Amino acid sequence: MGAYGPDSDIVDFILGITFEIWEQRGVDLIHRYYAPDVEVYGMEGVIHGAQAMVDGTRQMLEAFPDRLLLGDNVVWSGSRESGFYSSHRITSPMTNLGPSAFGEATGRRVSITNVADCVVENGVVTREWLMRDNLALVRQLGFDATEAARALAARVGPEDRDWMAREMERVAEAELLSVTQETDAADTDGTRLATEFLATQWASADDPTRWDRYAPYAVLHRSPVERYSGREAINGHYADLGRAFGKPRVSLDHVACQPFGGGGLDIAARWTAAGSHADTFAGTDATGKPVFILGVSHWRTAAGRVVAEWTVFDQLAVLGQIVE
Repeated sequence: MGAYGPDSDIVDFILGITFEIWEQRGVDLIHRYYAPDVEVYGMEGVIHGAQAMVDGTRQMLEAFPDRLLLGDNVVWSGSRESGFYSSHRITSPMTNLGPSAFGEATGRRVSITNVADCVVENGVVTREWLMRDNLALVRQLGFDATEAARALAARVGPEDRDWMAREMERVAEAELLSVTQETDAADTDGTRLATEFLATQWASADDPTRWDRYAPYAVLHRSPVERYSGREAINGHYADLGRAFGKPRVSLDHVACQPFGGGGLDIAARWTAAGSHADTFAGTDATGKPVFILGVSHWRTAAGRVVAEWTVFDQLAVLGQIVE
């Protein structure tokens, strides 16, 4: 039946339904907590309907039957009257004990970061954006990343390609960094800071004078197996990405913000980037092909500066766009 509903606290709701569906294996509760016509957006395309979500969840559990979804943070905006928007960051330790989309079972223990952004209306999820870095996953599993990327690209259908093309066109026609709020509930300070942080990452990643927006000791978590400690290391990482994608245009599509500690903030920003493959990425030399990225960044601030960041986008799907 499910223990959560329209009157539940939004953080309790998000953490609770995730636990019930995944860790208690109540997969059919997706029909209770998600709208029948829910749409889930990701780098592999759009999933239509709760039943498709049920099928995908069962497939994942067949490949990783001991998968846990450990909630690291839920950053949210909105209200019960207008609807909530939540950005749920998750660490998933799991063992590959069955065939997956990438190959036969390897028996390897892996860990990945996921972020699920959800629109919740009257106790039901009506839209979701799902970010997960499959490149980190296939590398931990020991599969060839290029071949896995080609296989992933082959699974993307015509409708999904059309959606990605429309998104690329939307972003490519905007300013170098544009702000497109899908709701009016985002905190003003959070939106301002998110814009500054994204500009530092993408619009001027190779300009060291802008990195004072990050504390000298800041840590960037790209995945459980890829971290960058210190302002200079983070700067170098984004400078490499900026060169790889030709300083892409970026649309800031949603911001949620909540207080943290004594004056700090937890900020969650969903964004879309459109660029071209202009330099080496994941071992593949420049091809000039267009690149579409759907990503999310979580920032924790103190004294107005980033002290920790989690940025997630599917690098394997990006590789698939340039090697297919």
